[in-house]
Amino acid sequence: MRILFTPLAGIAHYFHLVPLAWACRAAGHEVRIAARPPVDAVVRSGMPVLRAGGRYDFTAGLAEAHQGIQREIGRAPRPGDLAALPPETVRRLRHARLAPHVRAAEDMAEDLVPFARTWRPDVIVTVPIVLAAPLAAAASGARLIRHLWGPDISRHAGFPGLGAPPAEWPPDLVRLYERYGVEPQADHALRNIDPCPASLQIQVPDRIPVRYTPYNDNAELPGWLVEPPRRPRVCVTWSTVNTQLVGSDGYLVPEILKALESLDVEIVATIPERDHALVGELPAGARLVSGLPHDLLLPSCDAVVHHGGAGTLLTAARHGVPQLVIAPVADQIFNAQRLAATGAGIGMIADETAADAIKAAATTVLTEPAVRAAATRLQAEILAQPAPTDLVRTLEDLT
Repeated sequence: MRILFTPLAGIAHYFHLVPLAWACRAAGHEVRIAARPPVDAVVRSGMPVLRAGGRYDFTAGLAEAHQGIQREIGRAPRPGDLAALPPETVRRLRHARLAPHVRAAEDMAEDLVPFARTWRPDVIVTVPIVLAAPLAAAASGARLIRHLWGPDISRHAGFPGLGAPPAEWPPDLVRLYERYGVEPQADHALRNIDPCPASLQIQVPDRIPVRYTPYNDNAELPGWLVEPPRRPRVCVTWSTVNTQLVGSDGYLVPEILKALESLDVEIVATIPERDHALVGELPAGARLVSGLPHDLLLPSCDAVVHHGGAGTLLTAARHGVPQLVIAPVADQIFNAQRLAATGAGIGMIADETAADAIKAAATTVLTEPAVRAAATRLQAEILAQPAPTDLVRTLEDLT
């Protein structure tokens, strides 16, 4: 078969596709990745990539939309915020939130649709927020399969193509589909591949479960990581995208480090180099690293403190690590709530969190046996799911 994967490169959503893409190639199928630049992460994963789009700055668009909604409601939006507003306001704010995704779809479609029409994949595996993927599927006659990356906040929020009636779509998105001769539908995907364990997930239709297999980019294993830690090890990590969305005032790593300073723990802060200036003074004995995949680090950790991104959430869950999530934006707050419901960690909202509360929560996830037991159950649930190699046959049977 020919299998085309369409992520949004430059953000971690691509990483969730890599194990299945590897499995498809290992089974002898032709695989291509069509992604928005930068595509460095795709190249490092060993996959052939087509640049699709790149003329529109998606991250800047997301930040502008987020900040506009934040100004209107007076704080960073949270799940359920829009439900309390008048219907016309809800519609306007939803369309504003979706505007960057529509612009990205217009941008990607210029390259993605002609490539799909020429290469003619049998299957297109996409992620929920790539709104150009149904256009490529229609142009090539491919089966469209959606690959989720965590708790399905996009469906929960009424994202186009995830069950929302086309009458609720932004007009610009409807016009884009009309331009390519594609009739908008509530859902264009045949099935939903889901690496999120059921206890973390909301209800997903036509679900194909798959074992979450961490891929967090490539790196050399550092020598210090080979030695067992002498004290409980806590990983602290934060998303650069969050800093772009909410600004440096919402960068909580210094507060987290201060809260952990008095605990008898070894702190490893995994922070991109471009954010090192925001970290400030490190506690004595803390280690600041960049480019170290969580899949290498987290097996040696007793807890992780992070922002609630799905990749970090699921990688920690895969390794049975108790988690403290301090979430600054709506999708990560949703993830934090889903995690807390399993008992495998604690979820907090960033702009309501003080250092003493962080210290108390970190102490709980480090020392409470019930939290560790729940994390172990979540790990077992993940390991019981079919491996990505098992899904290749499922894709073959769908064609």
